[in-house]
Amino acid sequence: MDTTAIAAAVLAVGFRDLTFTAVAAHLRIGQATLYRHAANRDELVRLGLDLAVNRVTWPGLEGPWREVMETWALAAWHAYAGHPGAAAEMTRGVVPHSVLLLSDKLGAMLIGHGFRPADAVLAVDLVFDLAVDHRRGVEDLGVDLRRGVEDLAVDHRRGVEDLTVGDPAVVEDGRKTMRDHVETQWAAPVDGTPEAAIRAEMLRAIRADPIDWFHGKLRVVLAGIASELAPRKDAGEPAPRKDARKPGPGKDPQTTAGSPRTGE
Repeated sequence: MDTTAIAAAVLAVGFRDLTFTAVAAHLRIGQATLYRHAANRDELVRLGLDLAVNRVTWPGLEGPWREVMETWALAAWHAYAGHPGAAAEMTRGVVPHSVLLLSDKLGAMLIGHGFRPADAVLAVDLVFDLAVDHRRGVEDLGVDLRRGVEDLAVDHRRGVEDLTVGDPAVVEDGRKTMRDHVETQWAAPVDGTPEAAIRAEMLRAIRADPIDWFHGKLRVVLAGIASELAPRKDAGEPAPRKDARKPGPGKDPQTTAGSPRTGE
C-alpha cells in the first residue's frame, strides 16, 4: 500500500463522499492501515487533489501573459469540474503541494513579463480564486435541498461546510435544487424597467452554460490585472475569444485544459 494507491482511491470514492471508511473499503484494507499513511481526512483530500492536479495536461507558459493566464484558469476550472467537491475542499484551505508548484510557475512567468513579485502573486491568487469560487458556486446550485435537510449532520462530520438549507416549504413545493430556488426568486415580477432588465439578465446567466459565465468573469478580471498590475510597457493584449468548452486537437477530454466539463 502506498500514497499513490490511496490517492486513486480518494478520487474513485469522490470528495463529496470521502470518509476513512469509504477509502478503506475501496482499498480492501483496515482503517488502521490507512491511518498509517494519512493522519486525518484533510490528508486524504490533499493526496486526492495532488493526483487530480498531476493528471491534468496543463497549458504551456509561452506567449502573452494574459493569454497564458486565461488558458490556465480555464484548465483549473475544468479540473475542478471533473472532481465534484474538490473546489469546496480548496475553499476550506486544503491546498495540495502541486497547486503551490503551479502557482510558482505562473508567478515566474508573470515576473518574466515585468510584473513585480508582489503583483505576480496577487494576480495568480486572484485568477485561481475566481476559478475555485465559481466552480463551488456552480456545484452549490445543483445541491438537492431535501438532501441538505436529511444529511446535514453527515456532511458536517465529513468536514464539508454546512449546506445553506432553505425554508422546508421551498423543498416541498417541487423546487428540488438550489438552482431551482434561485431561479424562482429572480423570476419574480418587479416594478421598473431597469430592475426588470437586471432580473432578466440574471436569469439568463443562471440558465447559461456555466463555463460561459465563468469565462466572461475571467476576461473582466484579466482586464483589471492589465490595467492595475501589469507594467505599462506590457498591458497584455486581449486574447482572441475561444470556445472554452472544446478540447484542442488530439487532446484527451478527460484530462486536458480544454476538456468539455461544464457541469454539475
